[in-house]
Amino acid sequence: MPKERQIGLLGGTFNPVHNGHLLLARDVGERCGLDEVWLMPNNRSPLRKGEPLLPPRQRLELLAAAIEHEKGLALCDLEVHKPGLSYTVETLEALHEQDPDVSWNFLIGADSLQTLDRWVRIDALSSLARFLVVARTGFDLEGEAMALFQRAPFLEHRMQLLHDSRRMDCSATEVRSRVAEGRSIRFLVPDAVQELIASRGYWTR
Repeated sequence: MPKERQIGLLGGTFNPVHNGHLLLARDVGERCGLDEVWLMPNNRSPLRKGEPLLPPRQRLELLAAAIEHEKGLALCDLEVHKPGLSYTVETLEALHEQDPDVSWNFLIGADSLQTLDRWVRIDALSSLARFLVVARTGFDLEGEAMALFQRAPFLEHRMQLLHDSRRMDCSATEVRSRVAEGRSIRFLVPDAVQELIASRGYWTR
């Protein structure tokens, strides 16, 4: 039988995509032997109800420009076409139905371990994807994982902890703030993304 394709999913608002996202996707993809990592912007995250978002079409345009020449990275627009909030379990169910021969891997940060057991239908979600957990500054990856496994033991065997995952000290909030202040975002975002932000006038005062 042919080997199942291993696909990673990196979700988020990507408001906008920055080099930290791309470095993480590339590093996890290579270290975990993934065939591809799909960057998947959501329509509206349940955890970020108050964040002012660019419309989905604009965020998708920035993402497409960022990964245009990046082999192994792809764009998934499934969630932005869904009305309302984006729930990961519903997305994974749709992806399994769309391509049942893929093995799905969902990338999360160590901070998410504090609430993962309270995600919508987490028991079903854990059967649909393996969690790849990357280190985050200020969070004890091992300690957060042990606390989570005490609350939800079934998650332990559906999770891989990536202790030395690559990190870049960059955030979408910083990018937006620097644009609004008229400061450079060079080296924080791909050149193509920087050019689009400037030409479209996003976040300028």
